[in-house]
Amino acid sequence: MNDLLTQIQRLAEQSAAFNDRQKYQMISELMAQQKRPLYRAVNDQCHLSASALVFKNNQLLMVRHPYLHQWLLPAGHVELSETPVQTALRELLEETGLVGEQAQLVDANLIKIPDNPLKKQAAHMHIDYRYLITASKQPSAAAELPNQWVSQDEVPAEFQPYFKLQ
Repeated sequence: MNDLLTQIQRLAEQSAAFNDRQKYQMISELMAQQKRPLYRAVNDQCHLSASALVFKNNQLLMVRHPYLHQWLLPAGHVELSETPVQTALRELLEETGLVGEQAQLVDANLIKIPDNPLKKQAAHMHIDYRYLITASKQPSAAAELPNQWVSQDEVPAEFQPYFKLQ
C-alpha cells in the first residue's frame, strides 16, 4: 500500500495537462481510510483498478464496456496477486489482444461505479491507475471486447488531455 501511495505522490509532483493535486490528495486520503486491502475480493466499498492508454496514429484504443455500454479504456480490477501495472497489461491483452511492451504510470483517477444487480455488486469506488503503454501488435479478432481506435475529437472529454502524451 505504501508503494501505491508513493506513486500517487509522485504523480502530484509532475506537470501534465490532466495533473490535479487535489484529486491525488483525495485518492491518498481515501486509500489511507480503508480498513481492508483495496481488492474486490475483500473490500466491497473501494477497489484498485488499472487502465491502459495505447495510441496509434494519433488515435486512442477504446473498448466497449459490456455493462456500462460506453467506450472506455481497456481496464479491470487489480487481483490479489497483481500490481496495477500487471493488471493494465493483462487487461489490455484480454480485452484487445494487444501485447503491452512498456508501461509508464501517468495518472490516477477516482471512478464511481454504479450498482450492478446482475453481478449482485453494490455501488463502489475505483482508484484507477492509468498507464501509457507501448503495444507490439494490432488488436486481435479474438479480443474479449469490441474495440476501436478513436481520434481526440471523438473520445469522451475525460480522455482528451491524454493525447498530449503522444
